[in-house]
Amino acid sequence: MHRSLIATAALAVFSSVAHAQASNVTIYGLLDQGVIKGNGGTATNPGGLGTSEAWTLGQASTSRLGFRGNEDLGGGLSAQFQIEHRFNPDTGSVNSTNSFWNGRSYVQLTSKGAGSVYLGREYTPAYFVQIKSDPFGNDGVGQAGSTALWGNYQTPDTVGNGTRASNSIGYKTPNFGGFTASAAIGLSEASGLGRVQSFNAEYAAGPIYAGVGFEQVKDGSNDGRGVTSLAFHYNFGVVKPILYYAQGKTDAGGNTEAKVYMIAATAPLGNGLLKAMYFDLDSDVDARDRSKFGLGYNYNLSKRTNLYFDIGQAKQTNLENNRAYALGVRHTF
Repeated sequence: MHRSLIATAALAVFSSVAHAQASNVTIYGLLDQGVIKGNGGTATNPGGLGTSEAWTLGQASTSRLGFRGNEDLGGGLSAQFQIEHRFNPDTGSVNSTNSFWNGRSYVQLTSKGAGSVYLGREYTPAYFVQIKSDPFGNDGVGQAGSTALWGNYQTPDTVGNGTRASNSIGYKTPNFGGFTASAAIGLSEASGLGRVQSFNAEYAAGPIYAGVGFEQVKDGSNDGRGVTSLAFHYNFGVVKPILYYAQGKTDAGGNTEAKVYMIAATAPLGNGLLKAMYFDLDSDVDARDRSKFGLGYNYNLSKRTNLYFDIGQAKQTNLENNRAYALGVRHTF
């Protein structure tokens, strides 16, 4: 009798442990603070200070607090969620006045064999090709930035901000030997305008990364705005060269075109990573033509903490060159 009770209790404990392991929630975050100084030039410089020459306490990577979870539903099915808050650590203020969960906020169902379907606010599929190709990850004064690398294309504020789309319904394929694809639509709901449609196809295996992205906006008279991008990286170990090209269509009807060419590289150096980037944007509107050179170094104090020093200089037709420098510390948890 006693043996039976002990066996039953043991089974209950192991069953409870197994159930707990099948579902988990992770709290994560990032805090970034640095000192930034610019020369006050009038050229557009992503990540810089615009025309300000003031010493400024700012951040390269947007600080955040997030929660993500995964639950095994059995039979090859699982459920995921992610919500992420963005904020300014120097003042404690919310990074956006429009939404508390200004990063990702979605729920997702996944089948090992069929892929994933998600609903909520998420990065657009085409954006992944762009951000993986900017060696600065769209962060800091050295970045190329999404607007530049998308040829001035920007999604409307009512649906997204050029990187994420609200009201999204999306699908991601399983990984087929390094090949993946995803597609999403950001619904504009009541208005029927401003709808974002986005797609990517990526290959990542061994030292190779190759990606293609396409995105457009359905917005009445502004139909035709969008971007097509191509990227190729090859990691030699001592250096990873990055090639990127995009063609963006902007303004009413997508009648204004811009082409972007970028060459970049990252290389391990000492206890850190060296980053360099140069892009050139050629637009149908001469005043929008611009280029930028970025150089930076991340020094790892540990797996979660690093120091960074970045420089970025931008040139633009008929405007004064804009230079910016930043020195800071970034901690992840």
